[in-house]
Amino acid sequence: MTTVAGTRVLSTTCTLDCPDACSLSVTVTDGVITDIDAGPGNPLTDGWICKKVKSHAKRVYGPDRVLTPLIRVGEKGSGEFRTATWNEAVSVIGAQMKSSLAEAGGDSVVAFTYNSSTGIHEADGLTEALFKEIGATQAVHTICGATRSAGWKSVIPGLITTDPFDVIHSKVVVIWGANPTISNTHFPPLVQQAVKNGAKVVVIDPRRTAMAKRADLHLAVRPGTDVVLALAVANYWARKGYIDRAFLAEHAEGTDEYLAAAADTSIADAATICGLDPADIEAFAELYGTTTPSVLRIGWGQERTANGGAACRAILALPILAGHFGELGSGIIGTTSSGVAKDPMRRWPNGAAPSPDRRTVPMHRIGEWLASPTSDPCRVLFVQGSNPAVMCPDSVAVHAALRRTDVFTVVHEQVMTDTARFADVVLPATTAFEIDDVAGSYGSFMIQPVRAVIERVGESRSNDEVGLAIANELGFDWTMPSGALANCVDDVGPRMVRSSPRQFVDSFPAGGRAHLIDPVQGAPRYVPLVDGAYPLTLISPATAKTISSMFGEFQSPSLDVVVHPDDAAARSLTDGQLVHVYNGRGRVKMTVIVSKDTCPGTVVTPKGMWLREYDGGVGLNVLIPATADALVGGACFNDTRVELAAIS
Repeated sequence: MTTVAGTRVLSTTCTLDCPDACSLSVTVTDGVITDIDAGPGNPLTDGWICKKVKSHAKRVYGPDRVLTPLIRVGEKGSGEFRTATWNEAVSVIGAQMKSSLAEAGGDSVVAFTYNSSTGIHEADGLTEALFKEIGATQAVHTICGATRSAGWKSVIPGLITTDPFDVIHSKVVVIWGANPTISNTHFPPLVQQAVKNGAKVVVIDPRRTAMAKRADLHLAVRPGTDVVLALAVANYWARKGYIDRAFLAEHAEGTDEYLAAAADTSIADAATICGLDPADIEAFAELYGTTTPSVLRIGWGQERTANGGAACRAILALPILAGHFGELGSGIIGTTSSGVAKDPMRRWPNGAAPSPDRRTVPMHRIGEWLASPTSDPCRVLFVQGSNPAVMCPDSVAVHAALRRTDVFTVVHEQVMTDTARFADVVLPATTAFEIDDVAGSYGSFMIQPVRAVIERVGESRSNDEVGLAIANELGFDWTMPSGALANCVDDVGPRMVRSSPRQFVDSFPAGGRAHLIDPVQGAPRYVPLVDGAYPLTLISPATAKTISSMFGEFQSPSLDVVVHPDDAAARSLTDGQLVHVYNGRGRVKMTVIVSKDTCPGTVVTPKGMWLREYDGGVGLNVLIPATADALVGGACFNDTRVELAAIS
C-alpha cells in the first residue's frame, strides 16, 4: 500500500489470541497509527475494546521492534547480532536446512510454530505448507487448550458449541475455569443481561476473580481437584433423582459405568479434597441440577494439571447427565472455532504435497527433547509466533536447549523477545496492521476481514512471504497465491457463519451420542499429587496487560505473588514484603500481596513476564515442571508446588 497524507479511519479486525476477535477502527495520520478503537461489523465488539488492543501501536513502533534480518555474532542468549539483508539471511537458513535434510531427513527440522495471535492465513500459511512438504517435525500445541480440546473430543466429539450470545436466555450460568473479564471481555456483559433477566451465576475458580465477586456462588476449588467436585455433583444428582434418564438413553453411552464410578465420591469427600464448604457444593448441585435453561461456560484453568483431562471430561459430563440441552440458553459454551469456514490448503501451491508421516514432539517439553547431550535429531529449530524461553515450563532446561550451538535456530518475530535473543537468525515479522488476512473467532461465530492499515514497518515480512522465500531457496517452484482473501474463504464478511445452534437438536456429537467413558482412560478419576516439602500450589494465570508474553515489552504485570491471609500469617509474611518463591528447581524474588482473592494453599502470580523483569533474569517458569496430562500430554502448569521465605 502507499502512504496517504492526512488522517484516515480504517477498518480491520483484531487477531490476538482472545475469543472476541473485535472489529477495529484504526486512525492513521500520515501513515502512522495514532489511535485504535472499536469498529463496526461485529455485534460482540459492542462499541468498545480492551486496553491491551488500544495500546497495540506501542508494539508496532516500540524500541524492541525487529526492523531488519539479524545474524548472531555473540553467544546464544546474549542478544548480540548484526544486520543482514533478506537475501543473505534466507541463503544462510537455506544452506542449513539443505544440509540437515540431506544428512538427517525431515525429522531434523523442527517447526515450533504457534501463531495463535494471527489471522487464518498467517496461522496456516506457506511456512506450514513448507514444513509439511519436507516432513519436518511438528511441535504439537500442548501449551494451552490441548487437554480441554481432547476432553471435548472424548465426551462430545464434533458437537458445535452453544452460541455465547444465547447466554442471555439462561437461568443459571456456570463459569468453570475461566476468567472472561481478562480474556473474552465481551462475554461478561452478556452474562449481566442474563442476570437482569433473573439468572443466577456460579463461578468455579481458585481465585476470587471479578466475575466471582459478582457471582451468586463462588466455589474456590483447589487447583487439580475439579474432577472430584464434578464427580460429587454427579453422585448427588444420582441420589436425588436429577439424572435425565430419557435424554441419556437417547443421546449418551456409558451412563451406568460413569455413575458407578462417581458413587465413591460424596459431597463430604469433595469438600475435604477441594477445600470447599459442603453447603456450597450442595447449593451448586441443587441449583445446576434443577434449573433450566442452564449453560456451562468451560474454560482452560482446570486443564493445567495432571488431573486436567479427567476434570474436563467430568465437567462436560454434568450437563449431559442433567439433559441441559434443547432450549435457548442451555448447553455448553466451548470454542466456536469449528464454525469458521477455512481451508488453508486451498491457498497452498499446487506442488505442495504434505508428508504423510511427521514426527511430533510436545511443545511444552522442548527442554526435555532438546536436552544436551541428546539423541534427538534436531539440527534446525524454526520458531514462529511463540516465545518458549518465557512460556515453556522448566525454563532452566529450555534455556540450556536454546543455547545449543549444534542446533541452528531461526526466529521469525515482531519484537526482540527472550527467545529471539537465542537465535542464530532473526527475521522481522509483520503485525496484523500491515497485511491482509481473515480473522475467525473462538468466542463467536464471526468471520471478518483483516486489512493492512499501514505500510510495513522496517523490512518485516509475513509468514507467507517467509515460507515462500525459504521454499524457493530450497528449490521449490512456488509463487505467492493471488487473491489471498478469496482463496481462503468464499465470503470474508464480516458475517456470522452460524446462527444459534441448539446442541442435540441442530448439532450432535459424531455418531449422534455423547461418551461418558473414554475408551482408553475409562471413567474420570482423581489422582492426588504428593505435596512433599512444598505445601503451596502456584498458579500463573493471564492478566489484563498481556496476551501470554505479548506486550510484556512495554506493559509488564507487577512482579507480585498473591497469598491468602492464612498462609501469610503461618509464615509471618506481611503485605508488600519481599519473598523468595522457591522449590527444588529454583527460586524467584517477588513481592507479597496478602489477599482473600486466592484460596488457602494456593498462591498466584502472573504468567508471561519477560526475563528482564526478574531479579537476575530468572523467570517464573524455572519453578514449573514440564509434566504432562495423561489424556493428551497437555502441560501441567498448575501442578507447581512451592514454598515462600521472607527476604531479610
